[in-house]
Amino acid sequence: MDAKTGKTKFDHIIEAMAFMAGILIFAVTFFVSGTAMVRYLGFRPPLWVFQYTEYALLWFTFLGAAWLLREDGHIRIDTLLIRFRPKIRKKIDLINNILGLIVSLVIFSFGTHYTIDIVQRGVMEVKGLTVPLAPFFVIIPIGGLTLAIQFFRNIMRGLGKK
Repeated sequence: MDAKTGKTKFDHIIEAMAFMAGILIFAVTFFVSGTAMVRYLGFRPPLWVFQYTEYALLWFTFLGAAWLLREDGHIRIDTLLIRFRPKIRKKIDLINNILGLIVSLVIFSFGTHYTIDIVQRGVMEVKGLTVPLAPFFVIIPIGGLTLAIQFFRNIMRGLGKK
């Protein structure tokens, strides 16, 4: 734990991942806007922009998920939750975190198996450009694992443990 900020190494990792997600969002915005402008001017836009934009959507989702969870930024049905007493809200939050942990472990497991499979088989994406799929899908197990760790941290915090 960092004595100055009180953050763990894991906090720094998910913050770096969230920063990379922000860079990807900026790049996607820039390239898609540029492509629209090129098309408006009557030129053919590069094929790779939309192909890589699809993968960027996958990447920035998984890069930012754990950070967003830590910041309590995921969507909730607040209009329903505020009607419960604080004790019940705390139990609902604990159940949500346990379910989230289970789901993210499933994502991690399936993502790992899928990524290993496409690496072993040498699967290629054939669209605008022909590229190997594995580098694009490796973020699924990474994101699933960081999300699982953050759900576990939330559970421990909810149980009164650091």
